Amino acid sequence: MKMAYKFLALGLTAITLTACQSAPRAYNGQSGYQIESKTTDTATLAYTLAGRQNQQADENKLQRACQKVLGTNKTYKLQILSMSEIANPAATQSEQFGRQIGNTRATFGLSNTPDLRNTDNLGAQQALDTRPATLRVVRYTCS
Repeated sequence: MKMAYKFLALGLTAITLTACQSAPRAYNGQSGYQIESKTTDTATLAYTLAGRQNQQADENKLQRACQKVLGTNKTYKLQILSMSEIANPAATQSEQFGRQIGNTRATFGLSNTPDLRNTDNLGAQQALDTRPATLRVVRYTCS
């Protein structure tokens, strides 16, 4: 019986984590949705999507954003107004290590490591910090 409770708890945890991964969120500067206009039964949204393009997953995100904005759990008709790609501002940020001396391009530092985490796998850390080069902005109306 204890084993059944463990499997039930594990299953509920997995479902909760999966639901949290695909939940729509407000725009945070990199991805999410912004409300452009809203009436009682229609809304025009701009959704900034990051990551790989997956039509079904993207449509689900757009649909859930409509449900969150309009406040009901019915299925809305989506009409795409425009799709565009923009440069990801987070992908172009690069950290400068060492010390800048005056207006020269020379920098001096004690080591080439970003900080004192010399025991960490630097390659894995940089791979986790990578961002997509472009973001897709979808403007659409849901009614």
